Amino acid sequence: MITKQCDNCNKKGKNFYCDNCTKIAEYFDVYSYYTTTSSKKNTQIGRIKAYTWHDVLEYIKNNFFYDKSDSLRIDCEKDFAFIEKKSTEQVAVNKRTKKLAGEDPVGYKIYLNKENKSIEFHSKVKNFWDLTTVTN
Repeated sequence: MITKQCDNCNKKGKNFYCDNCTKIAEYFDVYSYYTTTSSKKNTQIGRIKAYTWHDVLEYIKNNFFYDKSDSLRIDCEKDFAFIEKKSTEQVAVNKRTKKLAGEDPVGYKIYLNKENKSIEFHSKVKNFWDLTTVTN
């Protein structure tokens, strides 16, 4: 979370920060979900360390949705967010590729993780992405 922005970043908007800003990294658990649960379970796919929800959602958009023209539905609350293909897009994709509904994730649910953040904590997670090492 960004606790205090510098003057330059403050002028750009709430999602901007630099090394002069005061920020605290937070942890976000990412789950994939499907239209049906018969083929695959909705499971945790990883954990992200980041400063803002915006960074997390941008990372998921850019790394898990391969067709950049997809219309996405995004909702972000205080402790929870989701990003998914709009239902009409999912139906069109399934028809074009002749895939059964539920084969590919429809979207991803993200939860702010408020548990212990020790090193052992991260080793229990399959994938760990640290976005704090990349500058905004």
